[in-house]
Formats: sequence, C-alpha cells, structure tokens
Amino acid sequence: MSDLPPELNPRGAAPLPPELNPRGTKPHRKPDDGTRRRGWRRPLGITAIALAVIVVLGSGVLYTRYLHYDHNLTKAAGVLKPGGAEATGGAENVLLVGSDDRQGEGDSFAQAPKGQEQIYGHRSDTVILAHLAKGHQKATLVSLPRDSWVTIPAYTDSKGVSHPAHEDKLNAAFSLGGAPLLVDTVQELTGVHVDHYVEIDFAGFQNMVNALGGVDVCLTKPAHDVNTGINLAAGNHHLNGVEALAFVRQRYGLALGDIDRIKRQQAFLASMMRKVESAGTLANPLKLNAFIDAVTKSVTVDSGTSAADLGKLALKLKGLSTGNVVLTTLPLSGFAKKGTQDVDIVDEAKAKALFDSLMHEESPAGAPSSATPAVPPSPVHVAVFNGAGINGLAARASSDLSKLGFVIDGTPGNRGTGATATVVNYAPSQAAAAQTLAAAVPGATLHEDAGLGGTLELVLGSSYHGVAGAAPSGAPSTATPANATTAANDTCTA
Repeated sequence: MSDLPPELNPRGAAPLPPELNPRGTKPHRKPDDGTRRRGWRRPLGITAIALAVIVVLGSGVLYTRYLHYDHNLTKAAGVLKPGGAEATGGAENVLLVGSDDRQGEGDSFAQAPKGQEQIYGHRSDTVILAHLAKGHQKATLVSLPRDSWVTIPAYTDSKGVSHPAHEDKLNAAFSLGGAPLLVDTVQELTGVHVDHYVEIDFAGFQNMVNALGGVDVCLTKPAHDVNTGINLAAGNHHLNGVEALAFVRQRYGLALGDIDRIKRQQAFLASMMRKVESAGTLANPLKLNAFIDAVTKSVTVDSGTSAADLGKLALKLKGLSTGNVVLTTLPLSGFAKKGTQDVDIVDEAKAKALFDSLMHEESPAGAPSSATPAVPPSPVHVAVFNGAGINGLAARASSDLSKLGFVIDGTPGNRGTGATATVVNYAPSQAAAAQTLAAAVPGATLHEDAGLGGTLELVLGSSYHGVAGAAPSGAPSTATPANATTAANDTCTA
C-alpha cells in the first residue's frame, strides 16, 4: 500500500517510486494485485501507441495526478507468463496491441476449434513489439503484420479444453485465446520475452488525437475507402480523432493491403510522437495533462503495470528524442495461399537476426553497411521526387546525382510537401544499389518497398543540401535496419 492516507488511496494503488514521491522513501508493504477487470473494451485497428508515447515522451507524470492516472488504467490478469529470452541489462520489451472489432466483408474471424468458445469481436489487427534498449536511450518498434503465418502455441481455452500447437495467422491467436495466447505466440515467433502488455481502445485513440489538437499527415495520392469512411486528397492534412482513425484503419484500396497500412500507421505514429515532443505540447501543462489522461483512460495493461511503472519509464526515457525511435517491420519473404487464406510468409533467417540483434543490443541485421558500397553509381537507376515542396529541389538533386554517374529515370516529380528527411525507397533485390545511393546523399534513410522494381526512388526532404559522393562517410548509421525509418522522419505515405 502507498503511504498516502486511506481517503486518498482507496484502491490500494501501487506506491510511487521514490524518485516520484515527495514524501521520501518509506518502506512499503507489498500491495494487492489490484486487478480491475472491465472486460475487453472496444478497441481499434491502430498501432498501440499509448505506451510508446507516454514512456518515450511523457516525462511530466506528476505526483498530484498519480492516483488519478492509475485509476484510469484497465488491468487484465493472467496476460504475462514466464518464458522466452529475458530482457537483460535494463532493457524492456513491451507488446503494443491495437485490436479491431469490425465485422464486414473480408473481415471474417479465425474459427475456434470444435468445443471451444469463440471470442468474437476482437482481433489483433495491429501488433508492435517495442524494445526499449538498456540505458533507455533508444527504442525499436517492430510491426508484426496481422496476416503473418506463424505457430500458435498449445493452449487451454476458457472451457478447460487443451488444444495442440498449430499454424495460423498471427491475429488468430487473439481471436482464439485473447491477450495471453497472443503474448505466447509473439514470444514463440520472436524469441523475445514480453515484459509488459498494452492494448488501446477505439474511442480512446480518437481522444488522444483530439487532446493533441490533431495530427498532421502527408499523402502521396488520394485516400478513399467506403469501409472506413476516409476521403482525403493527396497532400498535407491536419486530422482530428475521427479522421485519424479512418486514416490508420484503411486496408482496402492499398496496393499491398495490410503491409501498406503498417507503413501508414508508422508514419502516423511518427507524426504523433513529434507532436507530443513539440514545445507546444510539453510546455503546456493543460494539454499534456489532457493527453496523458486520454492515454491512461484508453489502455488495458497487464496487472503488473501501474501508473508508477509508466512514470518510472518516463523518467528513464525523458531524454530520448524521436530520432532515436526506430520504426521497422517483421521481415517477410513473400505472400502465399494457405487453404482459402492469403498470408504473409515470414523470412525466418532475417527475423531471427533482427530479434537476436535487439536482445544483444547490436546493430540489427540488414542494417546498411558502413563499408564502401559494393555497387558503383553507373548502373544504379533513380527516380527523383521533391517531398519538401522546395522549388527546383528535385531538378537540382537529379543534376547532382547525374554528375556522380547515377542514371536518372524519367522527369523529376513532386511527392507531397513539407518533408524534412530524405528517403531512399528500394526493392529487396536492389539493397546494394540503395546503399550506394544513400551513401551519396548524407543523412538519407533506407526504406525497403517490395512493390518497387529495378529503379530506386529518392524522395527529397528539406534536409537535402547536395551530394557527398559515394563515400563511406555518407552512409546511414548501422543502428537502423534497412527497412526502417525513425520517428523524426517527416515523409509522405501512400
């Protein structure tokens, strides 16, 4: 129990950590479990960003608001179990889940085995494994596509019936066994032990966006979808909660379906984190309080997580900037049919290398090499786009690259406005060529796009100030996976 008087601590909330408690470091008795179940609330198909934002950027958790925030949290028992490879040296792994209870065309649920109660209305349409590095100076958020073909571990359903391990889509785990089975499945897939679980609900996401005063996004092409109600023209938009929900939920009408939706969600997450990091949010106590209040009211967490735990993480991570938040996706080798289902095939070798590197705090496998590029500029074909809206930027970059020997395909074009970072988009088969191009453009970020062919895309941000030659000094950092970006990047999405 906390050292607060009973009238101020009616729920037996977990005590504040010493660094957050102005009354000092009195010893505390072990608190009750304090588990409070409100059932699985209506959640949404969006990145479960609540914890990512609050622990990375929410360093203003105040003592006077602690009990209020802790009371807001919905806590679920039995979600986490021992197992997997424990995070070591102070690293922490958080499973962030956004689920979707829509029922409509193309949204059928995985069917429970005979004799098991079906859990209708909830699917883990968005799953992110957030790895907070030891020292808490870097975070890597790995999106796990809902259609990934994985092994669902053996489990016992709500009726006490045991079921053997079997293969299915990742989102089937949540439909069949709720959060506990999803956690077990992710640990089986990644080999990474999950330390905390966070799920975000439908209305709460909208409240979070509204508490920030809206979030800015950029589209390279119009977005229309009757299922979500989204109807946006190409270009820049300032989205409120309802519009943002439609934006991140859209899957139909996108070339690669869920894969493109993940890219869109990552772009939105990055924009949202930049908004939280901005002086307009952090320097405004009322706005910051409204946002944290919306976050804590919107999430379900494992029973071992309290507002005090979030506060501790916030203090540890308060110096972490968006430039040190890496957003990447589980490596895939392609797509296939499993019976009547369209599924994503996991590239097991690359996935193992990625998660092993995170557990051992190494540069993720597939990161751009700092060695001299193996491919010379002469055979590299590049399509250049102006993403910043700066007059003549694409033409100037095309000329710069031509002088280095790159082959410029087509006429330089525009792709949105307002981007600050420069991105190299490339097909998996063009990874070496992409490294050569990125080495020639200081600060460029590599982004793998399975939908591209033999021509690379260079999308210029306002940070572009000329080429440096295909030299090692211009290569991107080895700390960022080849298919990743950072939350500091401000780029347009499809």
